[in-house]
Amino acid sequence: MTTLDERLEAYKTDGFTIFERVFDEVQMQLWKDKHRELSAANNGQTWFGNTLELAPDLMWSTVANPMILEFVEKVMGPFVQLDNLTLAAFPSIEPEKAEDRVSGWHRDRWAHVPFTDAYHRPNAVNAISYLQDLTDEFGPLRVIIGSHRRPLTIEDADRGKPHPDEKLIRMKAGDVVITHNGLVHSGTPNTSGQLRYFFSIYYNLTWLKHTDHHTGTNTQKLLAEAKALNNHQHMRLLGVDEQLQPRCNSGFLQSDEERWEAWAAADRAAIKEE
Repeated sequence: MTTLDERLEAYKTDGFTIFERVFDEVQMQLWKDKHRELSAANNGQTWFGNTLELAPDLMWSTVANPMILEFVEKVMGPFVQLDNLTLAAFPSIEPEKAEDRVSGWHRDRWAHVPFTDAYHRPNAVNAISYLQDLTDEFGPLRVIIGSHRRPLTIEDADRGKPHPDEKLIRMKAGDVVITHNGLVHSGTPNTSGQLRYFFSIYYNLTWLKHTDHHTGTNTQKLLAEAKALNNHQHMRLLGVDEQLQPRCNSGFLQSDEERWEAWAAADRAAIKEE
């Protein structure tokens, strides 16, 4: 078994890590059913944001998944906010149209082109799950390993083409890949004849703006419940960080990771019993 600390060291080098079989078939089918429901109610739309507000009972336990959050706090410190929760499905295209094509190389929101090979804490991470095996027909995930630590750029004309340094990742349904927002990556066109489901929990640092609005009735109810329990981790997810000022003005004369661990422990100790 790989420990979270071992994962963190590999993540710093590679720019991603994969947790296997996090979600089961029952959970994934519920997400597919919700997508079909939302699509039918929205003229066939296939991409949905603000999904926590749309389906809080279905989504909150995933956004606040303890294993995922424990790792993300090791990566970013106890400053983890939900930027956006996305449920999407990519239609299939004809195989001949997908030949020698990728979906589009990019770094994610809040990234920058690295200027040294040093590792830097990401401004955001993406926890992505695909609701089917990523076979060649459904389209593997493509990554350029270590590109979060390289000043790698790709010309516009080449952003839809395979890259000589790419690695194809054929994840299984229910696996979760957590990526550094500086990692250059791409999907692959779907030629399966079926929808390619994509589920993304995008977390950023609490002093950044969040993409999902977090102002809806359902999300605000979750926030009120977190406040009642004094659960700072859950409050931060929904845009309220009551400890931001002292923790962002701590003097920075102690190892970040040691300080983060102490703060996370204090947050856990502060939670009231239900």
